[in-house]
Amino acid sequence: MRFLTFTSALALVAASPALADPVFHRIASFATPMNMAEGEDKSRPTSAEIITATEDGMTLIYSDSPLGVIGLIDITDPKAPKALGNVDVGGEPTTAQEIDGKVYVGVNTSESYTAPSGKLVTVDLATKAVVAECDLGGQPDSVARAKDGSFIAVAIENERDEDAGDGGLPQMPAGFVVKLPVKDGALDCAALQKIEMTGLAEIGAEDPEPEYVDVNEAGEIVVTLQENNHVVIIGADGAVASHFSAGAADLEGVDTKKDGALRFTGKMEGALREPDGVQWLGNDRIITANEGDWNGGARGWTVFNRDGSVAHENGAGLERAIAAIGHYPDHRNKK
Repeated sequence: MRFLTFTSALALVAASPALADPVFHRIASFATPMNMAEGEDKSRPTSAEIITATEDGMTLIYSDSPLGVIGLIDITDPKAPKALGNVDVGGEPTTAQEIDGKVYVGVNTSESYTAPSGKLVTVDLATKAVVAECDLGGQPDSVARAKDGSFIAVAIENERDEDAGDGGLPQMPAGFVVKLPVKDGALDCAALQKIEMTGLAEIGAEDPEPEYVDVNEAGEIVVTLQENNHVVIIGADGAVASHFSAGAADLEGVDTKKDGALRFTGKMEGALREPDGVQWLGNDRIITANEGDWNGGARGWTVFNRDGSVAHENGAGLERAIAAIGHYPDHRNKK
C-alpha cells in the first residue's frame, strides 16, 4: 500500500567512510515543489514516493502520484541537489526504473477499482519526453528491471477497494505479473508476457494482489502477494517456479494502541506478515518488509530461504530502533 504526504521532502543520505562510525548521515534534502516549473501553483499537493537512481548514480527519479509526474533530481554534488524538472506521464505513476538512458514508469490510469487499467511509459532522460507506451491490461504497482537490462517486470495489483463491503478479498479482477522484453533500447509491447498468480495462495487464491517485484542475477522474479500473505518465485522462462506462504510472527514488547503514548509492553501472536517490499539477497534468499495491509502486518522484516523456510526474523527490532531515534509512528497502531 502506498502512503502520500502533502509536500514530502526527499532525504539524501551518505554512509560515513569511517569504520568506527557505520551510520547514515543526512547531507541534504530536496522539497518536491522545487521541481515545478516557473508559474506553476506550488501549493498543490506533491509527494516523492518511490525513488530510484540512474545507473551512473548521478540522477534520482521519483514518482509523484498527486501531480501525475516523475521528478528528476541532479545529485552530481549530493550535498547540493538540483531540480531537473518533472515529466507528465498521463496518470498516476507508481515506480520507475532506468535502463541505458530510458526510464520505464508504471502508470495507473484506472477509472475505478472494478475497471483497472495502466500502462508502462518510456521517458527519454536526455529529452525528458515520453517516447513510447505499452498497455499493461491492469493497474500497476511495483516495477523492476533485469540486472542485464533485458526485461522489465511489473506487478499488476488490481487493488481492492477498502470501502467496498468489508474491504476484504475477493474483489475482482485478479492481479497478475507482466514481463516485458527490452530490445535495442525499446520495450517490445507485442512480446508482453502475462503471468497468472491465481490459485497459489491459501488466502484469497482467486484474487491475488501482487504488490512488489524484484529480479535476481539469474533473471528470476520474486513477487509478494501482500493481502494474500504469499510469496511467488517466477523462473527465467516466465513460468511460476515455486511459491510459499509468508506465514506469521509472534511479537513481544510492542506498542499496540493508537493513543499517542509509546508503551512497548504489548504482544501480538500469530501476526500475518503480509509482506510489501521484497528484494533478493543473492539468488537463494529473499528479504521482505512486513508492512501488512488487510489482516496482518508483522511490523518488521524477514529473510526467507527460497524454499520458504525462515532464515531470520527481525520481530520487533525495527520498530524499537525507530522509536529510539524518535520516529515511531503511533498513528499506525491499531486502536
